[in-house]
Amino acid sequence: MDGVDKEWIQNKDLQTVRYSLSPGKYIFQLYASRQFDKNAVPMKELVIVINPPFWKTGWFRLGLIIIAISLLYFIINQRIKSKYTVRLQQLEHEQKIKSERERISKDLHDSLGAYANAVLYNTELLEKEKAEEKRSSLIGDLKFASKDIITSLRETVWALKNEAYNAEECLVRIRNFVQPLTRYYNHINFKVEGEAPVNMQLHYAKALNVVRIVQEAIANSLKHAAANNITISSITTADNRWSVTIADDGTGFNSDAEKETARGNGLNNMEQRAAESGFYFSLNGNQNKGTIINIII
Repeated sequence: MDGVDKEWIQNKDLQTVRYSLSPGKYIFQLYASRQFDKNAVPMKELVIVINPPFWKTGWFRLGLIIIAISLLYFIINQRIKSKYTVRLQQLEHEQKIKSERERISKDLHDSLGAYANAVLYNTELLEKEKAEEKRSSLIGDLKFASKDIITSLRETVWALKNEAYNAEECLVRIRNFVQPLTRYYNHINFKVEGEAPVNMQLHYAKALNVVRIVQEAIANSLKHAAANNITISSITTADNRWSVTIADDGTGFNSDAEKETARGNGLNNMEQRAAESGFYFSLNGNQNKGTIINIII
């Protein structure tokens, strides 16, 4: 057997030839003679090819290498992706905290800052004013500004207590804001009518903006409209949205110029809060026929 036997093997008794061969290619050589010749030339040759099992083939080993490399790449990629995801979540969390801090800071600045400036301004006027009637009026303004500061701070603290509020809780907050006004402004008829959607949940920032917009609208009516009636209406629309309308029968307005004047009295704040929360906001008024503000959540 070429590649196995180094010399010819003499077979005298015609016994079976047996080999235990590894996978590979072999040539079985045979010659016949009356005498044994160790240098004989083969008369016949038989080519024998033994194929290895599939797990010993080159393509199988190559496949294992490819699978191992792919698995290693997948593991490394997953670890990198996991670290990236964790880091991204950390950055997003930090950004949310930063944005929330800025929002709270802005909210406190917008709400408390304006009232604090009013207190300071009226205090300076009070120091200079000699007329008793004017001083009494300024003291009254200071009282209202102080109450506004307390109310604004109370609403901010309320909103930060929970992650979310339902619409009913917001409406209760609005009713609680209006109720004391009936005592301070007994010449004005206040009315809160309707109900809020039962299952509507609002993020605390949006809940605060709903309450603040209504408060700002009522405050504007009290300070500038000379209204006899202020009505807050709450309804659920056909598409399950929440509509809140603040209407008064005060002086109103009838021109864009007066709209711009109204902006100085809080319209900008209301529009900005509505835009931040994705609310629909509209303002309509007629000279001496009142003003209607509507937000849809």
